[in-house]
Amino acid sequence: MKIGVNARLLCEPYTGIGQYTFNLFRELAKIDPNNEYILVVPKKINFLFPKNVTVKVIKQRLLGTKGMKKTWWEQIAVPEFFEREKVDVAFFTYPSSPWTKDWYKKGIKTVVTIHDCIPWMRKSYRRGLMSKLYHHRSKKAVAMADVIFTVSEVSKKDIVDVCGVGPERVRVVYNDAAPFYKLILPKVDVEEVLRRFSLKDEKFFLYVGGYDERKNVEYLRAEFGKYLKNGGKIPLVLVGGKLHRSKLYKSFGGGENIVITGFLGDKSLSAMYKSCTAFVNVSSQEGFNIPILEAANSGAPIILSDIPVHREVAGDSALFVNIDQKGALASAFEKIISEKNQEGFSSASKELAKKYSWEKSAQEVKDVLVNLHSE
Repeated sequence: MKIGVNARLLCEPYTGIGQYTFNLFRELAKIDPNNEYILVVPKKINFLFPKNVTVKVIKQRLLGTKGMKKTWWEQIAVPEFFEREKVDVAFFTYPSSPWTKDWYKKGIKTVVTIHDCIPWMRKSYRRGLMSKLYHHRSKKAVAMADVIFTVSEVSKKDIVDVCGVGPERVRVVYNDAAPFYKLILPKVDVEEVLRRFSLKDEKFFLYVGGYDERKNVEYLRAEFGKYLKNGGKIPLVLVGGKLHRSKLYKSFGGGENIVITGFLGDKSLSAMYKSCTAFVNVSSQEGFNIPILEAANSGAPIILSDIPVHREVAGDSALFVNIDQKGALASAFEKIISEKNQEGFSSASKELAKKYSWEKSAQEVKDVLVNLHSE
């Protein structure tokens, strides 16, 4: 079986979809050596895959706006390439499956992963006529796919409600952290990272992620300010940054006891997770939230916003806060610090990490692809 993959987000490895694409298809190729995977990207990438994976660069056209170039690549260049290559399955790792009904008459099985329905559910993610058109067409295309993968039961419910597809066509396959976060990092490497940012072991709170509005970084900073006013002294570290030039995405500078690192590589980020007092994420909406499992594999205590998907992913292994309640997060900071048995939070994280596996997820995807091809 030959499987063509729109792997565009490998060019943005810090994103959740970029991590999903790399980890899933690396594991798929390992457990499925008899099938061929062709990963299509718009520019050269530096990732190592098994021998049965080919990375094909199809460059974007030079003319047009950024959105027009992206749409041409997704809707014309990639499907035409899949057709020329005579792939058996076309796998779209985010909502970019072909819009035209003619594609679905060609006999190529079509699979798409929907990580969340946020752009379809929140108007602020559809600003401008072209953005509205793009998201409208991408949502319509979902209903024509043979199989829809998603990453949580919460996202599955949203897909059924928003896209109008039957629940039997949506398969939930969970994410996991990258294998690197499951390794023991040498103490000297951890110390070097902490020294670089003037941090002390187990003496800082950690946020990892983007700065778009649903991530609630402003709320996080405001609650951290209350924690400081109440006598708190442990700094807050913000790892990540502004991903796109849009009003949705903001930039944040430092502040009192706030350390801004920008995006970090795996080794540096792993050192942060392993050394923090607690990992904190107070997003208002997510499809899954991979950093939760990165933190869990590192044994970091976890503080999360009390939203359904966080309850699904983390179970009872996190300290949950009501983000609609002022002072709730500031109190959680104090609770984590004052908790005598902080090791209990760390142990809960390590138990949570055991529940997820890229190998298991890849096997579930493989089974679906094999059954789909045999139909």
